[in-house]
Order: sequence, then structure tokens, then C-alpha cells
Amino acid sequence: MKNNTWPLYLAFVVEVLFLFYKKGEFGPLVSPIILILAGLFMAVWPYIILRKQENIFLEYNHDSLQLKPKDVRIVFSVLLVVAVLMGCWIKGFMIQFPVDIKHSDIIPFIEKVYLERFDKSEPIYAEVDGFGYGKSHPGYLPFHWIFFLISYYLHIDHRWVPFLLFMLSTAIYTYVLCCNFSSIKQVLFLVLLPLFIVFTVYFENSSDSMHTIEIMIMGYYLLLGISLFSRNIWAQAIGLVLPSLSRYALAFWLPVHFVNMIPTQTKRFFQLGFLFLFILLLVLLPFLFQVPDMFDGINNAYAKAALGEWNGQDWQEPGDKPFQLFRGLGLASWYYECYNGTLLEKIQAIKQHLVYVSISVLVFLLIAFRFVQSRVPGNLYSLLALKFSLTLFYAFMIIPYNYLNWVPMMLSIVILSRIKEGFNFLSH
Repeated sequence: MKNNTWPLYLAFVVEVLFLFYKKGEFGPLVSPIILILAGLFMAVWPYIILRKQENIFLEYNHDSLQLKPKDVRIVFSVLLVVAVLMGCWIKGFMIQFPVDIKHSDIIPFIEKVYLERFDKSEPIYAEVDGFGYGKSHPGYLPFHWIFFLISYYLHIDHRWVPFLLFMLSTAIYTYVLCCNFSSIKQVLFLVLLPLFIVFTVYFENSSDSMHTIEIMIMGYYLLLGISLFSRNIWAQAIGLVLPSLSRYALAFWLPVHFVNMIPTQTKRFFQLGFLFLFILLLVLLPFLFQVPDMFDGINNAYAKAALGEWNGQDWQEPGDKPFQLFRGLGLASWYYECYNGTLLEKIQAIKQHLVYVSISVLVFLLIAFRFVQSRVPGNLYSLLALKFSLTLFYAFMIIPYNYLNWVPMMLSIVILSRIKEGFNFLSH
């Protein structure tokens, strides 16, 4: 290779190994540290490269195709064939793993609460009871459930929605690659990365993939990553809104992204800020008018779920360590083993530290940009900051569910897709 980007590919391989194929290989205490360090390396190494060598990464997406039209057709034909074959393959998993509330209540909760209430014109976020969380407001944000209205009214399996939305996101990502690279080998290599990750999710975590919707969230973050490099305000705004209205994790990064625009892109700061807020309010206000206190008590429901997971699964023997905490992901196992106190005190400790770390990372990233902005373009810094922030955010999750850790992998893929030359043997 002509540059020092090869460690990024190595870090990506380490992430894949310790998230999927070698998860927990070095025990539930050491394995998470390796995965976290690999994620942080993906965020920090590009800056180290740029200190010595400029123009290694693409700053903006090109507006027109760089790939020959014939090669574009080949690339999209490959994507279509892979999508169809994968769809046929995962249909078998849908039969093998029918939706079961005993395994996960995510899809049943979406259908019984959000979709049926929408269908009956009832207040979506009115308090609900009966799912083991006590009486509380439903906590899923609109883009966490709204696209399932498609499967609800078409009477098809809800699990097609995450897969199809992910493939749509991958198609948009593929088009961006065709605009940025003139080598079909390089484009095909980068297109195969998200396809490989989603294949691995279905292959290595078949049951989890059939009972959760995180593949849809992966698609959101793939779109967010590539939208950061778009000159189109609408593309950036939509890229921000989708994940912002699906999970709360983005809240600690959004200030970094917007504040970093002020020195050199003040006009874009106001344009994107107003458009982002407009779309955000356009989606949220109808629900807030129905239930003004819709966000009250959400943490209480999550705390109750956390206590259940920290007590272990129903199928575990008394005295066994909680299954979800000791799978080799996240730092919850450290708190369970090393923090002195009752179970509730341990949960409260990691919850507090999650907030402290997230705020500290936010402040650090805001300050750090002032020192690196002459070397690192603002949009690339936003991408790296998001990878850095999410890696630590998910490291301190109270319940380190397997599927939550799939999402940051999309940001690693986008980072690799910004390398101008990529692998030397693929560039010619």
C-alpha cells in the first residue's frame, strides 16, 4: 500500500472477529477491552495519518459518476443478485425462528402498541402496561417503529423491513462509491463490506437477528456516515434525522457536529440546523400534542429491564453469572465483578458513569477539534468523532445486548470508504 492506512483494515478485522467470530475468546473481561480499543483506533488513526500526509481521505462525495456506466451496471447487478440470494436465505431463518416474546419483546411490542394504536387512531405514546415494565410510556422513537406500518398493512413478516431498508441504504452507499471511485475492483470491495457484515449478523447471530430490528438501525447509520460528505443539505438532514429519531445515543454527538461548522461553515450551520429541527419537530409534534408527557418515566422502564437482565435469565441455574453481561461485550461484566455494592448499586454506578463518560467525550471532542481542524476536514472529523463517541457509549451500556454493538461497524465501513487509494492492488 502507498500510505499508512493498512492498520485501519487490521482494526476492522479485529472488530469483526471480537464482535462475531471470536466473541469472548479471551474471557468476558478482556475481550470487551480488545473490541473497544479496536473501535477507538478506527477513530484516532486517521488523524495520526493526516499529521504526516495530507489528502489521504476523500473530503466530499463527487456529484457525478466516476465509474464507467458499464461498470456501474455490473456493480448494481452484483448487489441485486446478492440481495435476492440473501433474502431467500434469511427466509429460512424466519421459519426456523418465529417471533417469540419469550426471546425478545421488541417486535411484539412494536406491533401490539405502536402499530395497532396507529391503526386505531389511538394516542401512540399513552401509557402502556402488560409487558413486564410496569405502567409507563412507550420508549421507542418514531423512526424505530414507523416503517413497520408497511409490513403491518401489507400483512408480511415485519422482519423483512429491516432487511429491505438496509439493502436500500446499501444501494445508496453503492451509488456514492460509484461517484467517488473509478476502479470497479475498489467499488466492489467496498460494496461487499456492509454485505459481509449483514451476512455475518444473520449467520453468527441468527436468532438475535430474527428477534430484533437493529439491522434497520445499521442502515440508518450507514446513511448518516455517507451523508456527512454530501454537499446536499437535504441529504445531510435526512441522514441526521433517521438515527436521531430511532435511538438516543446520537444526542452526545450532535453538538460536536454542529459546533464544528461554526468557524468555516456558518451558513451551512444555520441551513442544516433549521432543516434538521424542522423535520425533527414535524415528526415529533403530532405525538407530543397527543401525549405531552410522552418522555416521562422511560428511564424507569429501562431500569426495570436492566435489573431483570442483571439477575440472569430464567433458564440459567441459580448462581450463574448473568448471560447478557458475560458474552464478551461491554464493560457491564467489570461492574458486576469488580464494583462493590448491591446489584442496584452496581447498575446505578455504570448508569452514572455512562452519563459522565458521554459528557466528558462530548467536551473532549469539542475542544480537540480546535487543535486538529487545520489537518482534519470538519466532515471527516464528525465521522471519526461519531465512531469515538459511539464506541465508548456502547461500552458503558447497562445491558450490553449483542445486537447493539452491530451499529458502530457501519461507521468503520464508512471510514474505510473514505480512503482515496484503498488497497493498492485494488486501485489498478
